[in-house]
Amino acid sequence: MTGEREVVVVGGGPAGCATAIFLKGRGHDVLLVDQARFPRDKVCGEGVSPGAWRLLGAMGAEGRVRALKPHPLRGMRLTAPDGTSFAGEYGAGREPGFALRRADLDLALIETARDRGVDVLEEARAVDLLMEQGAVSGLTIARPDGGLATVRARVVIGADGTRSMVGRRLGLLREHRRLRKFAVRGHWEGVFGLSDHGEMHVGGGGYCGIAPLSGSVANVAFVLDRREMAAAAGNVEAFYRAELRRWPRIADRLRSARLLASPKAIGPLALVARRVSAPGVMLVGDAAGFYDPFTGEGVTLALHGGEMAAEVASRALRAGDTRDLSAYDRARDRATRHKFRLNRRLQSVVQWPALSNAVAARLCRRPDLADQLVGIAGDLVSARPALGPRFLWSLLVS
Repeated sequence: MTGEREVVVVGGGPAGCATAIFLKGRGHDVLLVDQARFPRDKVCGEGVSPGAWRLLGAMGAEGRVRALKPHPLRGMRLTAPDGTSFAGEYGAGREPGFALRRADLDLALIETARDRGVDVLEEARAVDLLMEQGAVSGLTIARPDGGLATVRARVVIGADGTRSMVGRRLGLLREHRRLRKFAVRGHWEGVFGLSDHGEMHVGGGGYCGIAPLSGSVANVAFVLDRREMAAAAGNVEAFYRAELRRWPRIADRLRSARLLASPKAIGPLALVARRVSAPGVMLVGDAAGFYDPFTGEGVTLALHGGEMAAEVASRALRAGDTRDLSAYDRARDRATRHKFRLNRRLQSVVQWPALSNAVAARLCRRPDLADQLVGIAGDLVSARPALGPRFLWSLLVS
């Protein structure tokens, strides 16, 4: 497999597939490698915001995803620690979001990449970067047969998740100094009370998300502090079931349900990227920094990041100079900074039960504000107005 390619993408999730497909659509030679064989599971909340449909359409993946009959999500319902609950809607006439198992979604995306002409190599692990005159010039890859291969590339795209070899080799990634959250996810069949709304239950400084995958099957995932995860002590399922008992409103709905497989944990979740590009390389998806899945924008952001990265990489490739890819840093910052700031503020609210209760009560009385927040999470409304003093005053003052 030793050779030369224009672009090598490391990671076959939504970010990697989007980048590869958009680059191939611009006429570039693209190799995509992933250490897994698809379909493969991925710990995720599995709710996807409505903004993803535009990107899936541009990738040529929309038909394949719709054929899987994903469960529609027309809004979100949030329940505060005291039980106060409000719902926000994406809006009448708008395309709903959806919930779909990541194993199915990612397989659909990688099959689309193949159909669009991307060379896809599964069970191939990127183990090191090639460097030349201070720039990334390719990869060393562990082949499916166990041997090593060298692939030179004009651009390397790191789409290899929070444990990104690409980002960590370059010293671009670090764990957040304060936020040390973990997620534990299980799939349940026979869940009572599911609807066409995703759910977020807040309490004890953490939260539990419920994504309905059908009328009776749901993804139930907790996000907890690292100190709480210490109680897992190697038995994730026992910890997960014990954690459910701390959330009686959720446990009651699972009383007759069946856990379909052993739950899985992932973390720490908060990852900070100093930059998302360096000479000859770009980071997309979770490899470009991951804060928290509270607003449920992960998959859509991954697809959009791939779109932005492909545009910058294509310009650089055509200009014959891939050392300066910082236009991608600027584009990604413009696209995400307001929403990330709002996410951080929401995290501050979650940490204080009394404040969570007060905000939830206010949003019950102001469904227009609830719809605005859900629209931001759904990538339908700009987050910038929600950062201003007028919105905060409306949110906190009756």
